[in-house]
Amino acid sequence: MKKILIPLVLLSLLTLESMAQGGCTQKLSEAEDLYESGRLYEVTKKLNEGNCLHGGKEGFTKEERTRAYRLLALVYIFMDNEPEAEDAVVNLLLVDPEHPGNDPNDPAELKYLFAKYRSKPIFRLGILAGGNFSNVKSLATYMPSSMNPGFDSTGTVISKSFDSDLGFRAGLSFEYMVVKNLELVVRLIYSAHSFDVDYNVISNGTYEPTNSFFLVMKEKQNWLKTPVALRYNIPLGGVTPYVTLGASYDFLLSANMSGNRAGLGTKFLTGLDLKANNMRYTSNWSYMGGLGVKIDFKRTDSFFVEGSYSVGAKNFVKNRYGSEELNFDVSHTDDDKVINSMAISAGYIHSFYNPKKYSDKKLQKVNRKRKER
Repeated sequence: MKKILIPLVLLSLLTLESMAQGGCTQKLSEAEDLYESGRLYEVTKKLNEGNCLHGGKEGFTKEERTRAYRLLALVYIFMDNEPEAEDAVVNLLLVDPEHPGNDPNDPAELKYLFAKYRSKPIFRLGILAGGNFSNVKSLATYMPSSMNPGFDSTGTVISKSFDSDLGFRAGLSFEYMVVKNLELVVRLIYSAHSFDVDYNVISNGTYEPTNSFFLVMKEKQNWLKTPVALRYNIPLGGVTPYVTLGASYDFLLSANMSGNRAGLGTKFLTGLDLKANNMRYTSNWSYMGGLGVKIDFKRTDSFFVEGSYSVGAKNFVKNRYGSEELNFDVSHTDDDKVINSMAISAGYIHSFYNPKKYSDKKLQKVNRKRKER
């Protein structure tokens, strides 16, 4: 019996909800007909019947609520009831924040009323994720047996090769419009970097299997980055290309090194904590720039894809001789170096609104800017 009753109850609830929405749709259609007939007082009465306007899921849909508040605003404008008209506009902007720029059929009186209100986003929040490639640049080469950069103990030039592995990045983005088309972008990004270094070392000046060895070391770093940038947008309808330029202050979360040396006296290194051994600076900074494009899929939301490149501004190696295991057992010593990084990211942005009536002074300024366009 219960198996039969439960589907029946669900079907009844769905039917009632459908009937309620159908009734609200009918009321809105009747209210629009009353407006066209000039029966303004009956319009407000019809729209406020039942819970259509304030009934949540059981009332008007979002599109119907937009039409209803627009209709109320028009009615109150023509009834010379400015306070009620302003309330209707505020409610309309809460439902459809960017309505003022998207309905060319709005009469001049309604556009004038919209002009008194802030209808642009107060800020935007977004999430992003992607990958990066670390381009390590050596500033000076060192060996444990020699304080002379660039040479081993026999005076032979050391040639170290750096290779990048694919890294990962993800984070949050805060955006604020400073002036038209120019935004301040502040982000909080977790960024994982990985790179290898390999080279030959000679013990007595000749490359022979018995007197030389080959080093391969891998370093993994995790950073918390706080880039701050200015972004210039070039709106092209629903697509907005942009360019960014800024700087980032970064905090090292962890740094570990593993590797081996093969040949003369094979040695292995596993999971050396470079941060705990005070071999890495715990903070750094970099310059960055990028290109991207935002694609609107809703009036309040958009996707974006961007490519960026950051240039390390400071050597991240602190104490190169902080580990006997690394320096003497494995015979590797860090160069002074910086990380330059290329990243590709994709993300989602949501706009936040707070419709607010401009002060008289602010309204004059806004109207002056509109006339200058």
